[in-house]
Amino acid sequence: MKSTLALLLALTLAGPAIAQAPAFSDQDVSDAYIYLLGRLLITRQQQLDLKEGFKWNELVHRKPGEVDWPNPNLDVAYSEAWVAVDESSCTIATVPKIEGRYYTVHFLNGWGETIANINERLFPNRPFGTFAVCFRGANVAIPEEATRIDLPVKYSRVLARIEIGSDPETAIALQHQFKFQATGTPKLPDIPKTPIFELEALPGVEAFDAADIALDSARRSRRVLLGMAADQYVQSPPGLLKNEREQILRSVTRGAAQHAHHAH
Repeated sequence: MKSTLALLLALTLAGPAIAQAPAFSDQDVSDAYIYLLGRLLITRQQQLDLKEGFKWNELVHRKPGEVDWPNPNLDVAYSEAWVAVDESSCTIATVPKIEGRYYTVHFLNGWGETIANINERLFPNRPFGTFAVCFRGANVAIPEEATRIDLPVKYSRVLARIEIGSDPETAIALQHQFKFQATGTPKLPDIPKTPIFELEALPGVEAFDAADIALDSARRSRRVLLGMAADQYVQSPPGLLKNEREQILRSVTRGAAQHAHHAH
């Protein structure tokens, strides 16, 4: 309530240009932050992975217990990858025959949302073998025996998991039989240079300084509204308290997030 009153007061004192901005509740501001944070976590991970030596369309097989992200499943072995597909190239995913053991090959978009999953539940008739992961609508020659999977985006992150069970050696052997290979040479994206922060110290309002590059890199239609937020931040009177100026930026940015959500 206090921050809402501060925002209303700031808009009233700031003059007509800012006073015409839509009012948003504290919950709106919180939702905007969470929405943006989801994207920043992905761009952070992408930068760290590529710096570590990840290569596009190649799996990195982690040793059991090697991952250091919060709350990992210790009963599975992880493999990770960044996948690039486009109109001229698909990625061939090879999945070994696995019986009586949990496994999944999980594709995520730039917001951490599931866009595809290879496992025995979703592909009960052919849960292993060759899969061709392609950009939706791409006219690319793929192996005759491959099961085609169309993705709605060109770039995705993959987490593959296999149950360790009572026989870790067999699990690790199977893990290393998961393979990715591009059929061509897909165009790779420009990597957004967003903040790399510690997971124990998430960014505050400064996260919105990276909103433009983070959101634009995900090809969301919000440039106009983000520009409005930045303009109002710059034009706000210097006499306003710092937190009031930040509140203006955060609130209008929420409008951008809402617009993008409904337009997507």
